[in-house]
Amino acid sequence: MSANEWRDELEQLLKESSSLLRRDEPLAGYTSFRIGGKADGLIMVKNVSGLRMVRRFCAERKLPAVILGRGTNVLISDQGLRGVVVKLSGDFNFIEVSGDRIIAGAATLLDTIAETAEARGLAGAEFLAGIPGTIGGALMTNAGAFGKSLSSILDYVETMDENGSLRVITKPELRDEYRQPVIPSSLWATKVGLQLAFGQGRPVQMVRAERWAKHPQEPSAGSFFKNPPGTPAAILIERCNLKGRAIGGAMVSERHANFIINKGGASFADVYELVQVIKATVEEKTGIELQEEVQIVPGF
Repeated sequence: MSANEWRDELEQLLKESSSLLRRDEPLAGYTSFRIGGKADGLIMVKNVSGLRMVRRFCAERKLPAVILGRGTNVLISDQGLRGVVVKLSGDFNFIEVSGDRIIAGAATLLDTIAETAEARGLAGAEFLAGIPGTIGGALMTNAGAFGKSLSSILDYVETMDENGSLRVITKPELRDEYRQPVIPSSLWATKVGLQLAFGQGRPVQMVRAERWAKHPQEPSAGSFFKNPPGTPAAILIERCNLKGRAIGGAMVSERHANFIINKGGASFADVYELVQVIKATVEEKTGIELQEEVQIVPGF
């Protein structure tokens, strides 16, 4: 089946769920790096029935399918992505507060969750302030800051498998490892439950300001490498005199060495080559092999 054939078929099915299919859609505009080629099909899914339809359709036809949050922790190839890229909106963007718990749709922004928790007198989520992603995307790397990770406040995650079946994964089953997916990659999150505590944590505005003061403002994918035990990646990179090193439009930030920024017109190849230079230099000079925190799509 050609791309046009499956896209025609899927487009007709999606009308029932008010979801929208965009053909040959450039992905650069959907990532914070501003890098990425075209997707065969980008689907804006607004509800569970639409997502179920997409998951079943792709599974039956063996079409590659990935879900993209706010695109803040990914580097996408300039060759684009074959198959389907899904973005959640509509019913997946909500927050409910019940006592000391928050329930949030997978498309809800982390910063919004932190603000809501503070407004309702709940502590524990303030470290999420200023992280520019969605809660669904954050599950893929167990996102965190200031020594805390998302898994520490997760109570459960509602997920959908390739057959469109919903399953709730409770805390004992959730993965709790540094910068590793909290749920299996074959599952897509639809909503999460967060367990917080009544009280007052650090003011969200203060946490946000502290985060933004340290980070560059140019397009990037956030911290590019995981922090190895002992010494943060930024310190290792800086000690190797790599601040300011550039290849094409990609450069190691002068402000924070663990950020690779897009100075303008950076390509996937520019960033990828710079990443290899950083890793090789750090390993040669320190003996430490850095590992990417940013998800490179497609993987190598």
